[in-house]
Amino acid sequence: MGNAVQASSKAQLDRDQLQCVQGRIGFARRTPNEDAPAADTPDGFELPMVSYDVTIRNARPVVNDLSLDREGFTVVKHKSSSLNERDPEIMAQNYLDEMVPFIKDHFNASWVNTVDVGGVAIRSLEDNAAPRAWGGKSQRTVKNFSAGNAHIDYSPVACPRVAARDAQLQGIEIRPYSRLMIIQAWRTFSEPPQDFPLAFCDASSIVPGDLIEAYQNKYGAKIQTWFLHHNPAQRWYYLPDMTADEFFLFKGYDSNAHYDPRSAHSAFDNRRALPNAKPRKSIEARFYVYYD
Repeated sequence: MGNAVQASSKAQLDRDQLQCVQGRIGFARRTPNEDAPAADTPDGFELPMVSYDVTIRNARPVVNDLSLDREGFTVVKHKSSSLNERDPEIMAQNYLDEMVPFIKDHFNASWVNTVDVGGVAIRSLEDNAAPRAWGGKSQRTVKNFSAGNAHIDYSPVACPRVAARDAQLQGIEIRPYSRLMIIQAWRTFSEPPQDFPLAFCDASSIVPGDLIEAYQNKYGAKIQTWFLHHNPAQRWYYLPDMTADEFFLFKGYDSNAHYDPRSAHSAFDNRRALPNAKPRKSIEARFYVYYD
């Protein structure tokens, strides 16, 4: 036991010594008199926000130690053949065609569904990039902005409901299951270094009082989401110089309460450290992962 404690303390010490950058992230206001600059409220919400400079650690030295069931996120190596496609509709569909079997195999799942609307988000943060939507059932959008606030896309109470709703919308039979996870995959496909990387908060550093539930009217439904209050004890990480052959895998929900980390995340402007960083292009996909 003594050796285990020493090993754990040494691992924590090593992480405390990782190289860091400073990034400004939006948080839900904790108290009316919170002494922090006001920040913009995300579209679709009515929630007062504040912003803080946050220390964000370089995760590369510890990338092999990250766990979905502890930190709530990990990094996976995977080549995608769809990212050179110029038409975003074709890219999105081809990406799902690649990723669904990959996710099923990776988690040894019984079956995997995708999100009916917003299941794939493609972002281009170039100055001349314009929002672009196209037809089809999913009404996916190429977005020219990033979410710069600490959030978890679904609260636990919302997840089984949105999973059943998406199955119905796609004409998929709703089957009994023993476990459901919502898994999200995020990668860049622009050259490094990226100007607005994604940062993740170590789930083990989030306490229940750091979370606040908010409602968003989205895709014709009222969806419950979690935002974070700022807490100096929270530990944030990012992966500098990401390539298209690696991606973040993170957990949005797990019906198995024993493995239910809260994978909060936010983009941040890293041009303070890298003034010449390149505009980010990224793709995110969401998956419902089921077990019999």
